[in-house]
Amino acid sequence: MSKRKPVNILDPHMDPRKLIFMLVWPTIIEEFMSILVNYVDTAMVGSLGVYATASVAVSSPIVGMMVGIMMGLASGFGITFSRMIGEGRKGDALKVMQQSIYYALAMGGLMTFLFVVVFPDNLPRWMNAQPDIWETSGQYIRWFGYSRLFLVVNILCSQFLRGQGDTRTPMIANLSSNISNAIMNFLFIFPTRQITVFGLSFTMFGLGKGVAGAAMATSLANLIACSISVSRIFSPHNIVQFSFKGMEKPDFHMYKLIFSMGVPVALERSVTSFGMMMCSRLLAGISNQVVAAHSLANTAESICYMSVMGFGMAASTIVAQWLGADDPDRAMMLSTKCLKYAAIVSTCATIVLFIGAPYILDIFTNDAQVIAMGTFALRIQCAVEVIEALAMTISGILRGAGDVRITSLASIIGMWCVRVLLANILIRGFGFGLNGVWIPMALDWVCRFSILFTRYRSGKWRGAWAKNTGK
Repeated sequence: MSKRKPVNILDPHMDPRKLIFMLVWPTIIEEFMSILVNYVDTAMVGSLGVYATASVAVSSPIVGMMVGIMMGLASGFGITFSRMIGEGRKGDALKVMQQSIYYALAMGGLMTFLFVVVFPDNLPRWMNAQPDIWETSGQYIRWFGYSRLFLVVNILCSQFLRGQGDTRTPMIANLSSNISNAIMNFLFIFPTRQITVFGLSFTMFGLGKGVAGAAMATSLANLIACSISVSRIFSPHNIVQFSFKGMEKPDFHMYKLIFSMGVPVALERSVTSFGMMMCSRLLAGISNQVVAAHSLANTAESICYMSVMGFGMAASTIVAQWLGADDPDRAMMLSTKCLKYAAIVSTCATIVLFIGAPYILDIFTNDAQVIAMGTFALRIQCAVEVIEALAMTISGILRGAGDVRITSLASIIGMWCVRVLLANILIRGFGFGLNGVWIPMALDWVCRFSILFTRYRSGKWRGAWAKNTGK
C-alpha cells in the first residue's frame, strides 16, 4: 500500500492556488482520460452502425438518473464526513464510513434488481425507442446491471477519499477502470478477426458480443475500480483509516443527518436526469439519427463540463472542512478562487470544442447527417459553457456548506420550467428537431447560474449547516 498522505486542507499556511490544484489536477486528469476512453468506447459502438449507437443512447438517461441518485445520496456521506474532519471529530467520521456499508448493500441490491430484472424488457418501450433496437438495448442494460453493487461501493469510497484530501486514489482507480474498459471493449464487442498492424497480419481474438460486449466490459471495469478504492480506505496513512472495529448496528440518527444532506442532492439529480430522459424521449420519436446525434453530441460536450468538475468537488471538500473548523472567511476566499480557475479552464475547453466539434463527432460516426446535427447543437451549447462551469462550481461550494436545498431548487426550476417545458413547445408545437432540446438546455444553465450566483453572493450559505441540521 502506498505511503502517500492526503492533502492537508486545513493547513493555513498553504498557498491557496497550490491547495486547489493539488486537489483538482488528479480529478481533471481522471475526467480527461474518462473522456478519451468514452470517446473510444463510443467510436467502437458507433462503428457497428446507427442502430448500435441508438441502442446504447436509449438507456443513457436512465443510467444517468440512477447513477445520479447513487452519487447524490453518497454525497451526504461525503459532506458529513468532511465536516466532521474539519470539526476534529475523527471518531464520528469513522462511524460515517462504517454506516455506509448498510447503505451500500441496500442500494447496490436495489440497483441490481432494477437493471437486471425490471429494465431490460421494459425501458426501451418506455423510452419510445424504435422496435428494431429493443432487444439489443435490453441486453446492454442487463449486463450493465451486474456491476451496480461495485459501482455503489466505489462511489462511496471515492467520497471518503476526496473528503480527506486524497483525490489521487480515485483518479488511479478510475483510470485503471477506463483503460481496462477500453481494452475489454476491443475484445468483447468485435468477433475474432484478422488485423494488420504495420504490415503484419495476425488473428485477434474477440467475443463478438456487439452492444452487449460494451456493457460486459463496463461491468468488469467497475469491479477493478472498486477493488482499488476499497484497498485504499484501509491505509493507515489516511486521516481516517477504515476499520470494522466498534462497528454498530444501523444508526438512524446519523442516517437522518447524512440524508438531510444527501436526499436533496439525490432528488436534484434524479429530477434533472428524469427531465433529460423526457427530452431524449421527445427525440426518440423523430428518428434513430436524431437520437444518435443527441447522444454523440453529449459525449463530445463532456470535454467541457468534465474538465471543470474537479473544481466543484474540490470546493465542496474545502468549504466543508474550513466551515467545520469555524473559519468562514477562508472558506469564502478559497471558494472564490475555485470559481476563478474554473472559468479559465472552461474558456480554454470551450474554444477547443467550438472549433473541433465536427472533427470530434467524425471520430464516432461516418453519418454526415448525424455529424451536421451534432455540430450545430454543440456550438449552441458553447455559448453558455463558462456559465455552466461556474454554476457547477457554485453548486459544489453550496453543497460543502450544507446548503443543498437551494442547489436542488435551482436544478429543478432550470430543468422543468425551462428545458423540458420549452423543448416540448419547440418540438411538438413548432417541429424543431435536435435543436429543440439544445436551445432549452443552454437557457436552463443560464437560469441555474442566476439562482446559484445570487445565493453565493448573499453569503447566507455559510450558516446553512446549522440551519439545516439544527447544530
